[in-house]
Parts: sequence; C-alpha cells; structure tokens
Amino acid sequence: MALNRVRVVILGASGNALDIIDIIDALGAPLEAAGVLDDGREKGSEFGGLPILGQLAEAAALADVVFVNGIASERTHRRKLAIIAGTGLDAARFVTLIHPLAAVSRRATIGHGSCIGPGCAVSGRVEIGVHAWLGSLAVIGHDCVLGAGATVAPSATLAGGVTLGAQAYVGSGAVLRPGITVGEGALIGMGAVVLRDVPAGEVVVGNPARLLTR
Repeated sequence: MALNRVRVVILGASGNALDIIDIIDALGAPLEAAGVLDDGREKGSEFGGLPILGQLAEAAALADVVFVNGIASERTHRRKLAIIAGTGLDAARFVTLIHPLAAVSRRATIGHGSCIGPGCAVSGRVEIGVHAWLGSLAVIGHDCVLGAGATVAPSATLAGGVTLGAQAYVGSGAVLRPGITVGEGALIGMGAVVLRDVPAGEVVVGNPARLLTR
C-alpha cells in the first residue's frame, strides 16, 4: 500500500534551503520537497531543482502542503520570527525535520518547525524552541535551552547549560562555555570562544570573544 506523500514547501531560496532539500532526501518517503517560496525570485523559475511557487505572502493559499523555514542568516536572524508570522500560516502547518544521521537524545524536546542537520549531537534535557536551526555537526550539550528562532551554524558547540535567547545566532565553529546566557537577537561570530554572558542584540567576535564596536 502506497504511503500518502507529505509535500514540503521551503520558505526562502538560500543555502539553508539546499540543506533542507538534502534532509528531506535523506529522510525519504513519505516526505517530498515540493517547491520554494521566495520574495526575490521569479515565480516559475527554479532553485535547487525545485520550482519557485511564488512569494512568502502566497504561502497560506497553498493547499495540501506543509512548510519549513529556510531563512536563517546572520543578516536576517533578528527578523526570522516576524518573517514567518507574516506568512499567516498556522503553527500546525510547519514540519520538524531531523536528519537521520543526527544524534538526538530522547530526553530532548524539539519545537515544531525546527531543523537539525546531519552529524548534530543534541544531549539530554535540551530544550529547543520553535523554528530553530542547527547546522551540520553542531553540538548542543546537556541542559541547554534554545529560544524560538535560534540559529546554531555548522560545527558550533554549546557546552552544557547554555541558554540562547530567541533569534540568537551562533556562527560556524564558535564555542560557548558552560552555563552562559546569550541574549535575544545576539550574534556570535564565526570561531568565537565565548566565556561570559552576551547581552541581547550585541555582536561578539574573537578568542576570547569581545563586543564588536559598531
């Protein structure tokens, strides 16, 4: 008996969208990547072998599909949740995607609409909010809390007990010391070694990480 297909539409034509397509391919049936919505590309064009179905505002008009957000860059991370809310989609229409090569503790909780890439390790008693993004090989230590819309780029490591505020962004290869708190909308630069709390909205870079003068 054939499985009913679950057709997934991706929000945003980006590198993250390519990663999502790979996750869907790895998970296999019944999931199927059906297309992409993007405000900067022409309807009917292609991205990653998928059709551009229209702009983000057209999401609610699409029937018989589910969605996942691919908008999660260092330029847009503070607007991620507002962009998603602007689609008018109900929370139930978002799917959570976990690559089969990720190691996720059964004692972790993952919010709807989140994506976890290949090689990620998510430890026990971790709490991940809605629409979070974990790039390939990210490590989330025990008792970490990731707020809604948080982004952890590839190969970043959060030691035990780290808290990320909503829409915080951790760059590739960054390392966060146990027990620290990163405020809402803060950005951790690539390769940074973060030894102390980071205030909301701030940018830190370097080893040891320091506030970036803006």
